[in-house]
Amino acid sequence: METRPERTRTERAMDLHGVVKPFRWCVTFADLQFFQSEVHRAMQSGKFLENSKSSSRGPSIYSVNEHYIKPVTAAAGKMSWALMMNPEGLDCDLFITHAWQEDAFEFTEKVLTSWPWRARHAWCCMLAIPQNLDIGSLLQSPSSSPFALALQDAKYMLVVPNRHKSVYTRLWCGYEAYLAFQSNKIIRTAVPSIWPQVLLAWLRMFPALLAGIIIGIVSRFGGFESALREWIVMMRMCALLASLVSQNCGQIRLCLIANHVGLATGAAAVIGGTHPHDFLPLSPENSAKQAATYKYMRASFLGYFLLAEVDRVNWQTEKRQAEELQHHFQGSIRHASCSEVQDEINIRDEIGDQVDEVDKVIQVLLKAGLTSDALRDAYLRGVELEHAGVVQVAIPAIVLGPHLFLSFSHLLRCIVMFSSHHAEVHWSQIHWFLTSLQASSIFARCCFLTLLFTRPIDERCFMLNAMAKIVAPILFCFFLESQVVYCFLLSLYHLSFLVVLFFAALGIRGTLKLPCGRFFTQVFLSRVLSCRLATSSPDESDDIADEKSLTTSCSSRSEGFGSSSS
Repeated sequence: METRPERTRTERAMDLHGVVKPFRWCVTFADLQFFQSEVHRAMQSGKFLENSKSSSRGPSIYSVNEHYIKPVTAAAGKMSWALMMNPEGLDCDLFITHAWQEDAFEFTEKVLTSWPWRARHAWCCMLAIPQNLDIGSLLQSPSSSPFALALQDAKYMLVVPNRHKSVYTRLWCGYEAYLAFQSNKIIRTAVPSIWPQVLLAWLRMFPALLAGIIIGIVSRFGGFESALREWIVMMRMCALLASLVSQNCGQIRLCLIANHVGLATGAAAVIGGTHPHDFLPLSPENSAKQAATYKYMRASFLGYFLLAEVDRVNWQTEKRQAEELQHHFQGSIRHASCSEVQDEINIRDEIGDQVDEVDKVIQVLLKAGLTSDALRDAYLRGVELEHAGVVQVAIPAIVLGPHLFLSFSHLLRCIVMFSSHHAEVHWSQIHWFLTSLQASSIFARCCFLTLLFTRPIDERCFMLNAMAKIVAPILFCFFLESQVVYCFLLSLYHLSFLVVLFFAALGIRGTLKLPCGRFFTQVFLSRVLSCRLATSSPDESDDIADEKSLTTSCSSRSEGFGSSSS
């Protein structure tokens, strides 16, 4: 009598998973937050037998499955946790691949932090698969398994690293990379939140900020303004140069020192710096407004060093995730394994002779932090992709934020000035030229923002990093504060955004087709200054041949995969 209710619930669960298509066994962002809170509550009540080494990471996924997911879903009818929360199923936007070796909160934090903002629902095997049911019949053919159907339907894919072992030591994860390659998916590495580390880093910068304020006060009210001016300008130049160079050379410690020195000298310049009359061509009737504008510019450069610290922490975090993905990975899925021998045989039969192509997909992911068709094309052309998916936000945030607002306000002021005929002829000619360039740079930046919000993530990384690399040297030269070169640098600054828009419109593949395109792509994508000129080499023709064969095999395998799935 006691077995009848269990059999009834099992039959209902099997019927539910038969009616709802496998690719709809999804959860929402709020569901995953609820899952995290439920696991935390279960851990506090002592349901997990293991002694977690770190309560911040939580129990292991295996323990969560045994002591939370299975009991909860068994009481609800033995369906999966995802269908327990959403019995009618949800459309699949995001596919999550993981190795079951991470801890629970490590997993949820990385997924919640890296969740694509356009994705509504996610498919994750530990939540989608009914853990109390025997679904061996669904896994006999990997291409028709729930994993394959969900990945084919998903728009995005996340790989969740863990601190124990690379996910690509598991053949199922390698097979999911193969499916992503076949369906041209962009694969991203899930990362934890950087903001606790950023807030701590900013707190540690407070002594440098305080020192800069004191120096500025002494310089302004102590009669040392002229004596300290050259020292402040020189130190700011050195700090900015060190910050820009260190971010592109892998020198995290140098970047840290440069950001602290830059913040201190920037604060000193804002509070006690020289008057702009000393080095700017200001007209008497507009000197007060233009002086205020330049002080605003100085304050924005002060913000640069705070944002550069965000870049440093983000870079360090991404580097750590790449190391976790490489841990115990032997460079090829040939060395990956499955817990079930038959699964391994079936998966290797499905992959066939595409192992090398899948390995290239994984290698790009390990190097860049994400992988896409465009990045694989660049990789095959010999472009180094070290940390290509790590975006430098300091320069773009400054020039697309306060500087763009300042350009708008200055353009409106110039229009009013020209219409009122208050300006002298000489200054009108200069202002007309600079205002025309400023209007073009505003237009270019607005177009850039439009492209930024419509392009996929690999192109967005390329665009932002290209902007940082092109604009940064000109911003560095602004720290010279010289009347001789000021107008020239201002013109060059505005023209640089037209160059940025040009490369942004071309994208990765378009840039590769340019003369010296490999060089430009290398400079824009790589965070390490190991650029090689895009000259002809004996290996380049082989790379192009490999690229063509990869494209051909991808299209043919995609057609086969589509027909088998249908």
